[in-house]
Formats: sequence, C-alpha cells, structure tokens
Amino acid sequence: MATLKEIANIVGVSVGTVSRVLNNDSTISVGDETKIKIFNVAEEMQYKTLKQRKSNDQIKSNKFRVGIVEMYNPKEQLEDPYYLLLRSVVDKECFENEIEVVNLYKDQGKYRFIGEEDISGIIAIGKFDEKEIKSLNKLSENIVFLDSSPDDIKYDSVKINFKLGTYMAMEYLMKLGHREIGYIGSFKTLDDYKGKSEDKRLEFYKDYMKKNKIYNEEFTLDTKDVTSMDGYITMKKFIEENKKMPTAFFVGTDTIATGVLRALYENNINVPKDISIIGFNDLIASQHTIPPLTTVRVHIENLASAAVDLIIERIIKGRKYCKKVVIPSELIIRKSSDIVKK
Repeated sequence: MATLKEIANIVGVSVGTVSRVLNNDSTISVGDETKIKIFNVAEEMQYKTLKQRKSNDQIKSNKFRVGIVEMYNPKEQLEDPYYLLLRSVVDKECFENEIEVVNLYKDQGKYRFIGEEDISGIIAIGKFDEKEIKSLNKLSENIVFLDSSPDDIKYDSVKINFKLGTYMAMEYLMKLGHREIGYIGSFKTLDDYKGKSEDKRLEFYKDYMKKNKIYNEEFTLDTKDVTSMDGYITMKKFIEENKKMPTAFFVGTDTIATGVLRALYENNINVPKDISIIGFNDLIASQHTIPPLTTVRVHIENLASAAVDLIIERIIKGRKYCKKVVIPSELIIRKSSDIVKK
C-alpha cells in the first residue's frame, strides 16, 4: 500500500498537506486543483486512511447477514437479463465485503427466508408495491431499494439517471444530423410503487424532442412489453404499414433493440446506412449484435456497489438518515449509428 510520503513526492507537496487533505481538514488552505490531484493519486495508488482501514476492519469483524429480494423470478429475468446481471453483481459485491447473503422468497403474500438467525438488512432489487414493502419492513428496517425509490424519508435507494442518459443519446443523434428521430419501447413501465406509469426514457425523449420542436407522434412506437420479440413485432408491423421511416430510433432497452435490429435486417433496411439505432442499458450482448449497438451504458457495477455501501453504512456505522444515490449513465458509441445520409 502507498504511503503519505510517496503521494507527497508525486504531487509535490508536504506529507502534512497530503494527510490533512485526505482526512478532510476544512481548515487547510490548499487550492482545489491540488486537492483533486492528491485524491486522484491516492486512489490510483490504493491508499487508505486510518479511518478507512478501521472501517474495513470493522466490516470484517462484524460479519452480518443481508437478505436479497428480487422483483422478477428467474424465468422473467431470462426475458430481460438486466436484472439477472444486476443481481449477480450485488452478490459479487457482498462476497467481496464478506457479507453473508440470504435469499428472500414470498410465501402466502409474505416474505420469508430459510434459517433462524435474523438478517441485519435487505437489498431489494426492482420495484415493489406497498404491501410487499410492509412485509419487507417487518423483517428489517434497514432496506436499500436498488432501481426504485418508494419512500425517500424511510429508505435508502439507488437509481439510474434516465434524463442524463436519454439526453446524451438524443444530443448525439442531433450532432449526427438527425432530426426525424423515433422512439421504440414500452410506453408504460413499472414505477417506484410497482404501478404502471409513463416510462422515464419516453418522458425525457418527448421532452427533448418538443423543446427542439421536432417531435412526431407517428414515430413513437409502443412495444407494450420489454422483450426482444416485442421489439421485433412492433418494428415489423411499422415497416409493413409502409409509413415514412425516421432516420433514427432511440430504443427503450437493448433487449428490445435486438428485436428491432432483426426486423430491420429481414426487411433489407441497413443499419446504420438507412437508419441509426441507439439502445439503453449496454448489456453484454450489445457489443455482439450486427452491427454492434450504440447504447447508453448503465453502470451496473456502480449501482450494485452503491447499494452495498449504503447497507454497510446503515448496519455498521449506524447511519439514521436516508440517502438517495443517482448513478450517471454513459453513451457508448458503436456501429449502429451514423450521420444522416442526404
């Protein structure tokens, strides 16, 4: 592990300055650029302050059990592997933090788990209705909701920044010269209380298009559900109706986008020569589609890491107030998008 002296030599400041910056001493008079450089070098060299080392030791010496509950069953996860991947990364984060994982299951409308030892907290992956949340709360008050935020006053939560991701996709298409941009996805998806409401990607897509005065309702296609087959059927029907084709489509999920790409291919519509496609999520398979899919990457590792960090804070550090963490997205440019052909 790196030492304070090594960090000080690289940054070009004293050991005392490095120590005070890393321990968040608000009284030190150091420029922001120097502070950022100290933090970056410390991170690169994997330096840990005494407080951080004690915290890690405390986690290891206070082993605890966390219940994991999922919205979808395994069969449903195969239709849209996003939640399947999210669960696997949560398990990995728990393993690395030496947290024992207990699977919660529903029996006669109530959540239960196998074993007599109590659980210290719960990570709830997906969306849950009020009845389900009350059942979870009876098992533990330390609940972190991952991919939903049903009650910011009572529970911690981790969510995706859908607005940022959608706007990045739209701005990129605009930069390529596209003005006739469509949307394909399920208009109604599950909200924070597991009810059906307008999908956030669709909401922000319409908001962006209307602000730029280029929204065309005819280019907005509802897949009803979020499977690859739904994307295929919706795109195929649109083509068969011989309606004017936009120059680009923003697609609600990568899973839907795979079906859209298949329908376009079968009808000899070239991507991206004839039409550009951008998805959302950046699943592993998205880099292997034909052509590889330009998409908005949801940082699943960061979502899972944030959820585990929150549950540790609740259990080990005894934090009483709630936190809501919003993870930014990133546009990954591949070969399914290109400039508009005149």
